[in-house]
Amino acid sequence: MKAVRSFLHRVAERSKAYRERGRRTVYKIYHNANAMKLSWVGLEENDRGEIVIAWQDAVRVEAFKRDLFAVDLICLWILLKDNKAIEINEEMEGFDSLAGKLPEYLPGCQEFEEWFQVVAFPAFKENNTVIYQRDDLNSSAHNPGGCPNAAR
Repeated sequence: MKAVRSFLHRVAERSKAYRERGRRTVYKIYHNANAMKLSWVGLEENDRGEIVIAWQDAVRVEAFKRDLFAVDLICLWILLKDNKAIEINEEMEGFDSLAGKLPEYLPGCQEFEEWFQVVAFPAFKENNTVIYQRDDLNSSAHNPGGCPNAAR
């Protein structure tokens, strides 16, 4: 019984640490038919900024899940023409509205309802799924669960 209590305590502590870590920097996603802007503000005086990407520069979008021990985090990895990428996740304000609008912004992109179940289940597996691939560009880049060229 002591081992079970110890395990549950560690799970609770890791969950608490994850929630508190998310409060250090606040991310917001703004979007329209032309572009997406990711802005952030941290606790440090100079920890703020923004990145703007034009949808015309998006080559590929992959949905996947990060295993954060006690919870999973749904993420989108957006590869750009210049081979740079940006990763956003469901904890960022504006993620849900963006996920719903992506098929409008990127014709041919899967609807949220098409990819969410595939990515979300089973739990604690990455379940990487390509939800958009630009036809006029052949990119072999792939997000192997991390994003070394990701902005921010």
